[in-house]
Amino acid sequence: MSGVDANYPCLVSPQTRICMGELIHWCANEFSDRPCIVIANTDEAVTYSQLEHRINRIAHGIRDGFECQNPYVAIMLENGIDYVAISYALKKLDKVEVSINRAFRGPVLQRTINLTQCEILFTSAAHFDALKQIASALVHLRYVVVLDELDRAKRQFREFEVLQLNDIVSKNTSHITSQAHDLDTAAIMFTSGTTGVSKGCVLSHRYAVVTARNLIEPFRITKDDVSYTPYPLSHIGPAYYDMLPSFITGGKVVLRDGFSLSSFWPEVVKHGATWFLCLGSVQQLLYSAPESPLDKKHKVTRCWSTPAPVAKKDFDERFNLHLIPGGGYGSTDAGWVVAPQWDHPGGIVLPEFEIAIVDEKGEEVPNGTNGELVVRSKIPGVISDAYFGMPEKTVESRRNLWFHTGDIARIGKDGYFYFKCRMAERIRVRGEMVSAFEVEEGALSHPAIEDAAAIGYASELGEEEIRLFVVLKQGTRLSAEAIQAHCAERMAKFMVPSIITFIDQMPRTPSGKPEIAKLKQL
Repeated sequence: MSGVDANYPCLVSPQTRICMGELIHWCANEFSDRPCIVIANTDEAVTYSQLEHRINRIAHGIRDGFECQNPYVAIMLENGIDYVAISYALKKLDKVEVSINRAFRGPVLQRTINLTQCEILFTSAAHFDALKQIASALVHLRYVVVLDELDRAKRQFREFEVLQLNDIVSKNTSHITSQAHDLDTAAIMFTSGTTGVSKGCVLSHRYAVVTARNLIEPFRITKDDVSYTPYPLSHIGPAYYDMLPSFITGGKVVLRDGFSLSSFWPEVVKHGATWFLCLGSVQQLLYSAPESPLDKKHKVTRCWSTPAPVAKKDFDERFNLHLIPGGGYGSTDAGWVVAPQWDHPGGIVLPEFEIAIVDEKGEEVPNGTNGELVVRSKIPGVISDAYFGMPEKTVESRRNLWFHTGDIARIGKDGYFYFKCRMAERIRVRGEMVSAFEVEEGALSHPAIEDAAAIGYASELGEEEIRLFVVLKQGTRLSAEAIQAHCAERMAKFMVPSIITFIDQMPRTPSGKPEIAKLKQL
């Protein structure tokens, strides 16, 4: 079981073919008494062997307690050790985890649960009200397994058989050998839906394992590292970018249920975190916060941000760490395709993939030219297999033998990969294509602006104008004209926002992206 690099050993090599139920068993045997997970805000903790015992007890309980033909099982939970244990118990049983975004409500929540015809749902009291609103429309659901407030759940969900998790947990801690092939489906994870209906990405065991292995060398992860992640486990970032690489190297994961700016550095310091990922607006929020002695009194040596609106030099100096330059590229749909470089802003395509940059007709463009990133794999299973229950969307995304990402990028004349923006984030202004990120980047350089998001709106000329939503730092005042003047000094004239809208708080998805649909309603 040799790793990808002698300097950063892990339990899987490029040749390893293993399903995740067996992989967690390997980890428990190899790293038995090492700390595995700690919950940041409660200090609840488990070792690798303790985690597997919990996984096995839940797996036996599910196998012995339910007679369900459908392999799809839904999880709608806040981050916690039981979330992880349920997830891996399903993988030992060769069932498919349907990861429900806990922010979903109404028709979106109904659609995601009904899509796979799940008969079992694991959830908690935090989600009872949202589920009650759609309970009568969940035509396939039979069992609701709750972590807490059993009596309330039984009153609210008379349509289903309601059980408490601890009541179904077995005393049997023995390992259940998975019969799954590594190309079998392990999970369905939903895209955030910021640019349309949320799509369920069908992900194999191999997808997860290869993704995790390919993150170890770029981020220099070892058994001595402690990862800090506050993002929801229904998202690929914490599940496969943060947690799984730590598992296969024997490191520790600090889980938090939701990002908290006031708790971030105190928890990082308390638990000895050594690395983290900045998703969504986290980098900007950390940098915009008032300076604190904890900014430099931590053990973090490196982090990576996507996007990265704050300059590397400024972020490094403020927090005494190494911000790995942009460079990398991954998505739930396409997989982890491009590895960032430790000290270069460009990225390098990973050996399991090939990419091209194409124009609107699908023709490859010269190096140095922006275009749509298209991807294909050299081995099966490292790109999402399909959008579950959406054959037309699956076919639409796979054209001319390539998976079309909907993202704009370029291959530089130096041969490195550079990400630009999502196609949906482009705004067409007077014949020019403007990146929303670059507008936001310019605005965020103003010391009074804490957060910003740019969108397009229809103009009288038939194209678009730019509307910028701005959150000011507490105690500051700034006029729209001042923001426009600031932008005019830092970007092309056609990129300067026509409308500035001040808001108290930026609506964001659990993965940190601005909720465009909500902004358009303001």
